[in-house]
Amino acid sequence: MPVYLPTSVLGNATTLLTLGLSGEIMGWFYPSKDHSQNIHQCLPCVYLGERHRGHLHWTYGDDWTRQQNYDGDTNICLTEVVGHGLKLTFTDFVPTGESVLVRRVQVDNLSATRMVAQVFHFGDWNMGGIRMGNGVRFDHAANALVQSHREVALALGGDAIETWQCGKAGEGWASNARPDLDDGALNRQDLEIGDVNWACGFEADLGGGESLERTLIFALDNHETRALNTLHRVLEVGAESLEAQLRNEDKKWLAAGLKSLKSTRGEKFLPDDLTVAYRRSLLCLPLLCGPEGAAVAAPEFDPEFISCGGYGYHWPRDGGEYVSGLLDAGYDKFASPFFGWCARHQDESGLWHQRYFLNGAPAPNWCLPPDTLQIDQVGAVLWALGKAMRRGFKPKTQHIEMTRRAADYLISRLTERGVHGNAFDTWETFIGSFTYSNAAIYAAFVTAHRVLEDEKYADAASRIKNGVLQNFVKGDEYPYLVRGFDAHGHDDNTVDSASLGAIDPFGLLDLNDARELEIAEGTLRAITEKLDVGWMGGRAIRRFEGDAYVGGVPACVNTLWMARCCLHVANRLDEIGRTDDANQLTNRAQVYLQTVLRRATPTGLLPELMQGPTGQSYWAAPHGWAMSSFVSGTLMLAKRLAKS
Repeated sequence: MPVYLPTSVLGNATTLLTLGLSGEIMGWFYPSKDHSQNIHQCLPCVYLGERHRGHLHWTYGDDWTRQQNYDGDTNICLTEVVGHGLKLTFTDFVPTGESVLVRRVQVDNLSATRMVAQVFHFGDWNMGGIRMGNGVRFDHAANALVQSHREVALALGGDAIETWQCGKAGEGWASNARPDLDDGALNRQDLEIGDVNWACGFEADLGGGESLERTLIFALDNHETRALNTLHRVLEVGAESLEAQLRNEDKKWLAAGLKSLKSTRGEKFLPDDLTVAYRRSLLCLPLLCGPEGAAVAAPEFDPEFISCGGYGYHWPRDGGEYVSGLLDAGYDKFASPFFGWCARHQDESGLWHQRYFLNGAPAPNWCLPPDTLQIDQVGAVLWALGKAMRRGFKPKTQHIEMTRRAADYLISRLTERGVHGNAFDTWETFIGSFTYSNAAIYAAFVTAHRVLEDEKYADAASRIKNGVLQNFVKGDEYPYLVRGFDAHGHDDNTVDSASLGAIDPFGLLDLNDARELEIAEGTLRAITEKLDVGWMGGRAIRRFEGDAYVGGVPACVNTLWMARCCLHVANRLDEIGRTDDANQLTNRAQVYLQTVLRRATPTGLLPELMQGPTGQSYWAAPHGWAMSSFVSGTLMLAKRLAKS
């Protein structure tokens, strides 16, 4: 199965969907945001000409032009597909509190003469991720298609259904809805079972310059009756009312983030593209978080793990970064559910594993304890807790005990050299002891000391910091942090962008100390010299020297990381009178922030990587860590611009 990348996402607190540039509904993660995507194919198409004598045109074909964007500062997606004298406009949104997609379909005749078109949607859905054993039927009383398998049911209705076909997928089946579309005339079969598919549509008979609009409502629930009831309720309320409600709620949601941006006093100095992307990131981020309190790294787009190991899971470290960006923007409410999740699903030994399903069950992992655990996951959770506490979060008993178990586990992993024993690195590639993961553990000990008021954690923080500074600082011309030790305990002097973690977010380097400021500047310089590349007219940062993943292309996460670190160091240089150097770093940070936007999706969602394995212009979007980091970086830049 090929890997298809989404261009936009929709959702609410409980459900998440992905869309394609041609109006495809690509995935619907239900009943949770890390669950199966339920959809194999859901595609619009148009039949032009008299039935049985015309031609079918899929909107993903080369005979159409297409564009997609969100409607201003909302999570309402507009997709325009133009070709053959027609313009199709899909207006898609998910109402609050419902596992429902509302799709308004507008057809415009751009020509001066009459046109007749059949506008169809084809669906090959695998409810609950199960291909076999599905049933699909047409409910005449509700004028709705209903498909289900066990606890997942779809009801599809609205005035865009004038004709339909319930079919059996696969070659050789007479009822198959896909070939039934080829002649523009659906057979209106009412029932099919097994590996099923379906099609539905309406006729658009338009004079020159005329248009019409129809609405499709997709409703998911855990039983056919409840799905039909949801469909009926949404139809009664009406698409216009629900859309107006969503616009109002999106406006209310953005208020806190806009207030935080205004408080920097530098908003007016930001380029427009950064402020637009800041707002879009804030609108997107809550869509990734489930009611469990944890967020997926990105909506899954490669469920068969063909080109990667998958993204539709929760990494605790990513969760910490996710919460951090939202805290910076004024959204405190995500902290308590996240740390509650961490407390509930902490391993008895005190660690957190590489990644999880949102319900806390272990996901498919390859970073396993003890010697191949991705140990930075443990440190990053406590770092995030410490940051939340600085923003007013008060830990409860469960958080205190969570902190004790995690910090004691981390102490147990320290070696006589003052750094942690073997573990997997940030990139899930190398085994050894690393600047980044040691910096995360340092931050964890700082938090543990604050929470538990036990000097052994302050001593541990001092010990690991000394270990990093004694073992991982290299360079003859200037000092800089390297990757760390390899699996055999030998020096690994690779320049790795993850070493930036010692500056931001974990703060192992004290920029008020002259020597440590020199190391921070040297680390920025080494990464610039070794990993900074020109990219689409801007500058971007590769992950590490010799990176072979996807050809070693730059990534948003580490480019944004570099921007944040430049701004941290710039603030300190400004304080000590090195204004020109501070301004140079500020300008570089702005370039990095703007460069990542050039590889966003067409709707402005930021990915993890700036290129895919086979040349795609982005990979893994929207990526929660990247978008949260962008939010933090934009706020930091606004503050710097206000000062300078």
